[in-house]
Amino acid sequence: MKLVKSCIAITLCSLLSAPTFAADKASEKTQKQEEVINFYGKLNISLQASEEKGESFNELKSNASRVGVKGKYELDHDLTAIYKLEWQVNVNDDSKDTLTARNQWVGVRGGFGELTVGRSDTTLKVSQGKFDLFNDYEADLKHLFIGENRVADSITYKSPVFSNVQLLTSYIISDDIEADDPYSVGIFFGDLSLKKTDFFLSVAHDENMPVKFKPVDSGESSRTEALANTRVTGMYKFGDLRLGAMFVDTEVVNTGKSETGYAANVSYKIGKVLAKVQYQEFSGADSISVGADYKLGKNTKVYAWFTDREGNEVTAGDDGVDYILATKGQYFALGMEQKF
Repeated sequence: MKLVKSCIAITLCSLLSAPTFAADKASEKTQKQEEVINFYGKLNISLQASEEKGESFNELKSNASRVGVKGKYELDHDLTAIYKLEWQVNVNDDSKDTLTARNQWVGVRGGFGELTVGRSDTTLKVSQGKFDLFNDYEADLKHLFIGENRVADSITYKSPVFSNVQLLTSYIISDDIEADDPYSVGIFFGDLSLKKTDFFLSVAHDENMPVKFKPVDSGESSRTEALANTRVTGMYKFGDLRLGAMFVDTEVVNTGKSETGYAANVSYKIGKVLAKVQYQEFSGADSISVGADYKLGKNTKVYAWFTDREGNEVTAGDDGVDYILATKGQYFALGMEQKF
């Protein structure tokens, strides 16, 4: 009888504790999922003195400040669901619409690599890695080079990394039913952030990529041309010294007209200071920039830079219309960046 009572007591205790145990497991699982959800961002604000077309003025620049959320969830069959939603924050904009869409996609990762759909940087844009020492500033490569595209309706594939080699492709579904769908392909060798390797080399190509240009004295606000771009990028790190070089070739698909350009840069780390110089040339115009960053903490820095850039116009269309690529000017800025 005592044995029966003991069995009944043990059974009741087990039944009563089961929900609590299950709740603990569910809570643990939920906590595990929350750990792979990452809210992030950065604020990069500078006071910039500019001189363009003989006029001098001061302005506050937001420099592509951004916020975003990204995460991943473990699935069956050794697959992982991944996503990213990112917006640019224009803190210097007086209007209420201060958010601009950046990379926003969802996809799956597995042994086959990574496949995403949505709004993404093209493979050619990604292929520069951390080359641009003045990214998001007046000396950003995009002000002279063509091909820094972030496109919607994009299907992007990244292969697994084999012996430091990775293949990337982007296929874009065109909104123009009469135009060929654009695509972007590239092959990378090494780590594009120079963290896992001391070197990085990439070759990438865009085809049929639509790009908007501002015509000169035509009365039009913009005009779109389909371009074919090829870009070769290389970087190497010698301890605190880093060297980089880039070559680009841009061709208008409809006319076959092409322009070439190149860029070179060097940076050197001295304690908490990163000194840097970058030169860029494209279609007869060039830009030279010098600057320095000072680390105040792991996620905080202050900086100063100066850029001298020539203006740039090219004849892209078969109608002889010239397009403005960059405005001539001199720029000096002091700023601060805070990541979170």
